[in-house]
Amino acid sequence: MPKTGGNHYEKAFAGWLGDNRIRCLPVDQHKRQAFAKSKIKSFDYIFYAPDSNAYIAEIKGRKFSGKTFAAFGSLQNWVTLDDTNGLESWVKIFNNKYKGLFVFAYCLENIDVDTDGREIFEFDNKRYVFIAVRLDDYKKGATARSRKWKTVHLSAEFYKNCAVNPNELIGQKVIL
Repeated sequence: MPKTGGNHYEKAFAGWLGDNRIRCLPVDQHKRQAFAKSKIKSFDYIFYAPDSNAYIAEIKGRKFSGKTFAAFGSLQNWVTLDDTNGLESWVKIFNNKYKGLFVFAYCLENIDVDTDGREIFEFDNKRYVFIAVRLDDYKKGATARSRKWKTVHLSAEFYKNCAVNPNELIGQKVIL
């Protein structure tokens, strides 16, 4: 598993990448200070899929205390404008060789949860479900959530239509 000093959501995703033998580079939390003078928000990981696609990933941790993922309506998917602008800037800095990606890491608080066929990943005595959304898709569907906090989100229907199982990004077939 790659070394990371991030929060438990980031560590869980690093564990998932490691378990799936995906090459990745975490952004060291301590080295983020090197970007302090920059206006660009840093990201969490660069990872490389076996098909040679490369991703710049921003991990967004969320607690999930519901009983089912089937409706998608209760899944929090908000991000800040700094998150979207930062990812977009990094994609440009890397000459569009990397694809921007939000990975929503849902920590399941209930034992019995219908994840609508999505893989549950156990890490450090917690259970997670990961859902990815490509930056381009997120930008197309984003609507204001809070002007005060400068956050945006996707409607339940849009989120459902653009959500990607991370296994698909690394070339594993998924049947939901």
